[in-house]
Amino acid sequence: MSWLAITVFFKKAWVWLKKNWYAPVVVIYTLVLWLVFRRGDAAYEVLKVRDKSYKEQIKAINDAHDAEIAKRNEVLKKYTEIISALEKEYAENKLTLETKKKKEIKKIVEEYKDDPAGLAKMMSEKFGFLYTKKENKEE
Repeated sequence: MSWLAITVFFKKAWVWLKKNWYAPVVVIYTLVLWLVFRRGDAAYEVLKVRDKSYKEQIKAINDAHDAEIAKRNEVLKKYTEIISALEKEYAENKLTLETKKKKEIKKIVEEYKDDPAGLAKMMSEKFGFLYTKKENKEE
């Protein structure tokens, strides 16, 4: 082959390459991908490990959520029990206090049965009522 034939070949190749540049690029791209990914088993193993890790993370999140819900329900149950006990104790104490007040009022009324003004004054002092005299205005 002569030097002239080689230069003509490269000129024709250059013109063809300028017109059809995408064909060699696709071939080179395919070869690079084939070289990089020819170990398909390794890529598959990586995907399996990632999937397993994902499932473990989701399970851990769900377990933590379930534990949090259980703690919240336990706290709500204790809260309800305490509130019920307090309401019951309050009702009992209120009943006891009302009974004591009634007895005290009865005692005061018996002491001041003949003195209505003294009774009113004593009731206002003892229980915080406002004592005012009622005036009768005759016109």
